[in-house]
Amino acid sequence: MGAAPLDLYDYATQAAKRGARLARADPEPIAVIDDWPYVLPITDAEVRIIEAHFGDVLDDLFGPLP
Repeated sequence: MGAAPLDLYDYATQAAKRGARLARADPEPIAVIDDWPYVLPITDAEVRIIEAHFGDVLDDLFGPLP
């Protein structure tokens, strides 16, 4: 008899445990900057894609188009 076959299904072994990270004593606040324009341009192709994928959801939220 030859050697035992390799266990090819045992690939999901436990990962090595990592030590816990210590939090910084005094974290700095994150600055959030909103520099987007008030009106965002959107193309006709983008509108068609949104309507194709989210039409049912948009109808539920806002009602059908008149």
